[in-house]
Amino acid sequence: MTQPTTNTTNRHALLALALALTGLLGGCASAGDVHTAAAAPPKPCIDPQSVTSIPGSVWWKEQRWRYASDADATTAYQKLEQTTPPWPDWFTPQDSILPVGTRFQMALAPGQPETKPGGFGTFDAIEDSRDVRDYLAVLYAWKPVVDRVVTYETTQPMKVQIGPIGPQVDPTLCRLLPGRWSQVSMQVPAADRMTYLKVIAIRQIR
Repeated sequence: MTQPTTNTTNRHALLALALALTGLLGGCASAGDVHTAAAAPPKPCIDPQSVTSIPGSVWWKEQRWRYASDADATTAYQKLEQTTPPWPDWFTPQDSILPVGTRFQMALAPGQPETKPGGFGTFDAIEDSRDVRDYLAVLYAWKPVVDRVVTYETTQPMKVQIGPIGPQVDPTLCRLLPGRWSQVSMQVPAADRMTYLKVIAIRQIR
């Protein structure tokens, strides 16, 4: 049997040490871990309200330029982390009416019936759970796992608000979820939603 070289042994040792340190320091899970591991959630961020945290640093790099001062930008980031608004802070949603025959998609969690949709959908095509996490900015706390995409169609005019999806700070995944896809927010009571909708298609995703 071929014996491992000294360099190979050293690389293995360094890798093991790096993994151990990541666990001790509460490092973020990789993107692959986030989307495949459902039973054990990743370790939370250290101080996600801070702009120097991992998601805060990403937000700062992308958004700092929009504010007149560091103090204003810090306040905006902390408000985002604390209030999880569905829309970007530069956007004010307007009331609208979806006409009959309008289709949109929604990601559902395991055990969530298709006849009990959530309040938000999208006009963009959802391919997998990464789209749900990144472009729909669905926090881990809201839906740790999604397993289906349902296409709904309106059967009568429905009051909605429409606009872009704002970013979210996910303290469990230790990430800034960028959002940016289209969003439709149903402005009808949850118990009445299926009187406005019918299911067109159901597709499994991972």
